[in-house]
Amino acid sequence: MYPLIRIDKRIPDGSIWQSRRAYLLPSIGGWTRTYGPKGTRWSNRLGGWTTKFEGISLFDPDRPFTIACSGPEGDRRFYIDIAHRVRTEPKLIEFFDLFLDVMIDASGAVTEKDEYQLVFLSEEMRDFTRKARDEVRRLIAERDPLFDPLGNYFTRPEDTTMLPPATDTLDLD
Repeated sequence: MYPLIRIDKRIPDGSIWQSRRAYLLPSIGGWTRTYGPKGTRWSNRLGGWTTKFEGISLFDPDRPFTIACSGPEGDRRFYIDIAHRVRTEPKLIEFFDLFLDVMIDASGAVTEKDEYQLVFLSEEMRDFTRKARDEVRRLIAERDPLFDPLGNYFTRPEDTTMLPPATDTLDLD
């Protein structure tokens, strides 16, 4: 009922930086949603990690960012990757990370990281990245439902509670 698909996060040189498998949930408002149970393995160039909490991620090819929400009930956090070339297919979601990230902690505090890495992008891509970051910050300030951890985007169907985590280490080549 919920196919297990691969999600690849690429960096601007085209190489895969991070990969995981997650369950495809019904889309909402054009956003493709995925669910990773607690214990899901994330593989990356530094080795990877296993999640301590369940999480739901959102992807839309028409938006310059991806959204991940995870954490214990009542203490959910957001991690927003500024991205381009987001592609969703039946068995694969792929996007190119543009280094700059926006985070929202459980208290609602908004922070950013890795802007210093924009020096590795062309001037045009730096401008694109900053404009996308500004859009994300505007949506957060406007209390857009995309950033409501209790809203429909981040509510998983009840019948997903028994889905096992994907625990295999993925090939990044």
